[in-house]
Parts: sequence; C-alpha cells; structure tokens
Amino acid sequence: MLQQLPAATRNLLILIGITGIAQFVLPRNGWNTYTLYLFYPDSNLFRPWQLVTHMFCHGGLMHFLFNAIALFSFGSIVEYKIGTKRFVYLFLISGLGAVAVHYASVAVEAWQLTGSVLPYRLGVVPHPIGYAETFLMAGTGAVHYGPMLGASGALYGIMAAFAFLYPNERMIFLFIPYPIKAKYLVPIIVGIDILFGFGRVEGDPMAHFAHIGGALTGFLIVKLWFSNWLRSRRY
Repeated sequence: MLQQLPAATRNLLILIGITGIAQFVLPRNGWNTYTLYLFYPDSNLFRPWQLVTHMFCHGGLMHFLFNAIALFSFGSIVEYKIGTKRFVYLFLISGLGAVAVHYASVAVEAWQLTGSVLPYRLGVVPHPIGYAETFLMAGTGAVHYGPMLGASGALYGIMAAFAFLYPNERMIFLFIPYPIKAKYLVPIIVGIDILFGFGRVEGDPMAHFAHIGGALTGFLIVKLWFSNWLRSRRY
C-alpha cells in the first residue's frame, strides 16, 4: 500500500513510524526522548533541533494513528496536485508556522504573568533550583512551557491546502455522518481550535494555537503559489 503513495507522503509516514518506535524503545535503554520534543525557548530544555524533530513525535498510539490517517488521506491528494518538492515545503513550513503561533501564545501568557516574554533568560524570574523548566512559575501563576509534539500543525496546513485546492470536495469528519464540503469543514475545525485556544479549558492537552498557525500558514502558502501561477499565465 505504501508503494502506491507519492514519495513525500510515503517517506513522511515511514519517518513518523520510525520515530514512534524510537519513542517506545529508546527510553527503555536509558535515552530520554524529551530532547526531541518542543519546549519554549525560555526553558532550559529547549534545543534548536526541536523545531523540526517534534513534528515526527507523538504523545501516544491514538495521537499517532489520527495524524497518520490524516497524512495518508490528505497528503497524497495534495502532493499529486502540487508536486513532491512543494509538498515537502508545505509540510515543513506549515509546521514552523504552527510553532510560531504557539510560541506567540506562550509569550503572551509569560508577558501577562511577569512582564517579559523570556523571564528566566532575562533574569526577571529566578531559575528554580533542580526544577525541569516545563513550566514558568511566578507567584501563584504558571505558564506551560512544553513539551509540544506531533505533526498536527503541519497536517492542519495540508488540510487547509486541500480545502483551497478542492473546496467543493465532500468530507466526513469523525462523528458527523453527513458529508460537508471542504471549504466549510476545515474552517469549522479551525474555529473549534480558536474557541478552545482562547477558552483555555482545564486539562485540555491540545496545542490549539499550533493548529491555528499551521492551518493559516498552509492556506497562505498555497494561495501564494497559485496566485503567482495565475499571474504568470496572464503574460
């Protein structure tokens, strides 16, 4: 089945699968996979390579399966339409766009709590001794610094690209039995993330602003590509 998929979609699925196996095996051999997950730059756990490696890690079997199915379903169609090279760009840039919006949301929370977007590094708040900085702690407040992991941000970009390229394609989403056109369904999904992102539901593990950033980035990239293509056809 994998051999029938276009190259980038197939190789991304394989890479995500290999990373998932590594997440299961490596901790049992004394290697901490936290170094692959994404932390806010103010945390002492942040490493530059996490900007990319977090896209291929997942927080459990269901998280992995959901993203793998989404990549399988949307990826091949979008890749056939825009080509392998542009599809890889779309995946990676959407993932980085997701990081940018996620970081912006954390920076706003850190600013509201301490008056600084990098309170640990700038000395506004003292580093907690012996404490792994997955949270910013100040007074009675706390801001979650990570980890964030998963391909969801990049996949939201691919979903948004699909909706742009095939707006009238009818889709079925999770428990909704009625098929909905992509140009309506994808904005509804992103709208749910907006509600939950600003609503800050207690115990919600999703990085909703990352989803929003990925979808927005993917949409803008494909729109730019096709605007340039249409412009070049006029001359």
